Amino acid sequence: MFRIDVENINGKTESLYVYGERSILTELEAHNVVINHSCRQGHCGSCVLLLLKGDVRHQDCLVPLSKGEILACQAKPITDIKIGSRN
Repeated sequence: MFRIDVENINGKTESLYVYGERSILTELEAHNVVINHSCRQGHCGSCVLLLLKGDVRHQDCLVPLSKGEILACQAKPITDIKIGSRN
């Protein structure tokens, strides 16, 4: 089990506990943490978050990402992580 520390995403700062089997986007939704998203396939880039700490397994995407950025729809935690909003 992994901990996802949510750092002030749409006003929420909390810790979630997950198994790492589902995308970060799906886990956030399951815990009522709302972020922008659209395609869920790594094509649109609307669910970009900052990975502030930890590691994720990131599936292929078409969106160019800067260092420290992840797509919530394509990333799954492989360690405890801390994430924040890009804006």
